[in-house]
Amino acid sequence: MSQTIPELQTEVRALQAEVATMQEAREKLCVQRSECRVTVSFPKNNTPEAMAEFHQQNAAFGEQWLQQIQEIERETQIIEKQLEQKQAVINYKQGELDKLLAGQHWQKVENDVQTGEKRLQAQARKINQAAAQLEAEIQALKALYDLLNPSYSEWFQQQTEVVDFSAKTIPYAFPSSSGLILANKEIEWDKK
Repeated sequence: MSQTIPELQTEVRALQAEVATMQEAREKLCVQRSECRVTVSFPKNNTPEAMAEFHQQNAAFGEQWLQQIQEIERETQIIEKQLEQKQAVINYKQGELDKLLAGQHWQKVENDVQTGEKRLQAQARKINQAAAQLEAEIQALKALYDLLNPSYSEWFQQQTEVVDFSAKTIPYAFPSSSGLILANKEIEWDKK
């Protein structure tokens, strides 16, 4: 009996509405029970006939009152039992719904992680390609410097450094056991 999330949500809402209706009915029965009273009117005279009639009427009213109370109690017990059963069904259905929702959530998380990992890898490749291109441009600058610097030194008639190569590293994305590390990679000056 596999159900979908919308089916279970609809069923749980319907059951909750039924429970609310039953709880209302139970509350009405409780109010009805608390309002169930017997009015006793004492006779105006204490003659034996009046007292006998008084006792007879009170016995009839008492019996009627007791029957009303017992009927209310029976109805209340029936509703209580139905409420227990409905609540058990709601709890079961809600548990099934929670499992499906959790499964759906974790499936989305897994998809997000897989998609995110691919996007991270692609971005890391772009960074590393840009780093390789930057390193090649820096090496081209160094080669040009090595070529031109002797001429500058001769022109100024002293040892001259037209370019100060202070940068020693470039940003680079390295793989790690937990993902990626964005760090610095040393520039390889000897590459040609």
